[in-house]
Amino acid sequence: MRHSGLLSAGLSSICLLLHSYYRTSTTASTMPSLIQTAFAIEAVLNVPGIIALIFFPSQTLKNFLASPLPSIELNETAILLARAVGACILGLTPQLLLAYPNTKDAVGKRKIVYWTLGMGEAGLIPLLIWEAFRASDEHKAAGVWAGGFSRKAALMSAANLIPLVLWRAYVFMVKPEWFGGGAEKKKD
Repeated sequence: MRHSGLLSAGLSSICLLLHSYYRTSTTASTMPSLIQTAFAIEAVLNVPGIIALIFFPSQTLKNFLASPLPSIELNETAILLARAVGACILGLTPQLLLAYPNTKDAVGKRKIVYWTLGMGEAGLIPLLIWEAFRASDEHKAAGVWAGGFSRKAALMSAANLIPLVLWRAYVFMVKPEWFGGGAEKKKD
């Protein structure tokens, strides 16, 4: 129950922050743009992962491990790295919120935020695919999987990142005007 309380508190905090930004950055006649909505959704969806990685790294990692043994012991390095990943996500998530309002400063940050997040995600995809197929020759010959993540977990993680990278590429290449904010008109 402790972790559902943390999740509720985190989601409530983000909702209050977004409400505050929305009230101060838009008028009653303007709604958040699609890109602003995407920033808000992504920020909210990051909260459970941040909480899981920082406060419950062992349980979180056990869902991804190659070994099906429930009693497997995680070493302290793996736990530290999971918390570090959670801290990195925690550090990147406020950037989404800072780029949310329809202020000149926030609009200027949107491309930088999307570029930063997209490059990190694009780098993780090949790394996770490599993880899925990196078993050594002796393990392949024995028919035993010896990766750190299970093959399924590594491939599912990569598959979950692909739509994000494709979305970011679409926005950059096809709809760059979306970075301009919901209250601005498209120039002809």
